[in-house]
Amino acid sequence: MEKVEEDYEQRFGSAAGDTQPAAPLPATPNSIAIHGALTRLLRKRIKKFVALAPAACADADAKTVHDVRVWSRRLQQALGAFFPKPRSGKVRRLRRTPRRIRRALGEWRNCDVLLEIVERRQRRTRSDAKLRAWGFVRDYLLQKRAKEVTRAGKKLRRQELGNYAALAQKLLVRPAEESPELLMQRLGDGVEGAWTEWQSALTRAQETGALSDLHAFRIATKNLLYRTEFLRDVGHKHLKAQLKWLADLQDAIGLWHDRQVLYQAVAKAVARAETLLNELSTVRILLAELEKDRKHERAEVEKIFRLAIEHPKPLPPAPSPSPPT
Repeated sequence: MEKVEEDYEQRFGSAAGDTQPAAPLPATPNSIAIHGALTRLLRKRIKKFVALAPAACADADAKTVHDVRVWSRRLQQALGAFFPKPRSGKVRRLRRTPRRIRRALGEWRNCDVLLEIVERRQRRTRSDAKLRAWGFVRDYLLQKRAKEVTRAGKKLRRQELGNYAALAQKLLVRPAEESPELLMQRLGDGVEGAWTEWQSALTRAQETGALSDLHAFRIATKNLLYRTEFLRDVGHKHLKAQLKWLADLQDAIGLWHDRQVLYQAVAKAVARAETLLNELSTVRILLAELEKDRKHERAEVEKIFRLAIEHPKPLPPAPSPSPPT
């Protein structure tokens, strides 16, 4: 789940996580210079991820868990760009670790986001009955979160992050194997491929309106955003408008997705036999709340589609990049 961010620069600042650009490359970069720039960028992302991941411990707050997941995606994207297919077993391990950590934290993150939504609903209601009903959901989510934190902790301890940076360093010292033209062309092709997949996913979601297709469109948007962000970081500075649009679109889809997960959580919370027998008034209130919410669901989806088709043009193809930093 993606939490709406207030400031674009906080979401998509420099790859190092700060606002200070690295020293520029020569005006006419050669293969060694571009390879070196990519290596520095990848090292920064590895450093950020390795520093953040251990912070996802039992008492971690929602922002830390969110940040670990975001940087795992950024790192995975950089690794895919730096090490093209076919990849060795060691490179596949480098890519596999952030993916496994992100997935281990997925349900934990979901619980954190849902708890924020439920607490907002409690603050907004003046009805004691609704307050108790949402308190019932909150208690359910707190219990689920405790289980997910324990489960995630066991998975994280198996990832051996202590050796991760050392393995990455060994693999990063290999000599450049591509010309700068081929390397940048491959990165551009990756964005174009993600753009094509995104358009297909959008068309499919518009045609069917099925939850599975809307979820596929959400994933395609996320993939396009992170690929575009990486292309910006290696020199395509003109992509800021596209990234702002993608960030806004991802936020809109993320809000829709959060509500879908909330509906599922409420359904699971009230579907238990003891709840149906002992909390009938709570069940009625929660089901009425969901029914009221879902009346606006189609309008929310249409808003997402409108935002999707109002993208800045052009996205790909893009002009030649400035020297990467």
